[in-house]
Amino acid sequence: MDGDSLAALRSAVESTLNELTPHLGLMRTEAHMPEPWLGDSASFETWAFYTDHVMGAPDGPFQALLAYEAQLVAVRDRLVEIQAEYDRTESDTASLFGSRL
Repeated sequence: MDGDSLAALRSAVESTLNELTPHLGLMRTEAHMPEPWLGDSASFETWAFYTDHVMGAPDGPFQALLAYEAQLVAVRDRLVEIQAEYDRTESDTASLFGSRL
């Protein structure tokens, strides 16, 4: 993989994070239902399931999205490290061999 490919990959990951992170922020603040909306048994059951399984479950959809975000951050950070190492290697090689390449 060359430097341009690394930069393009990192840009794609950052773009995904830039789109995902604000939506997760909204979910943190606005996706929780404080109570059943009608007070009847059907809305209570729906509210309880949603609260327990979607937003609150450690293996539920919301936690999966948070884990996905964390993985993207880790990938982005690792790509930054790889890019820095690549740039150092390219610089060292250019210094070592100069114009003979």
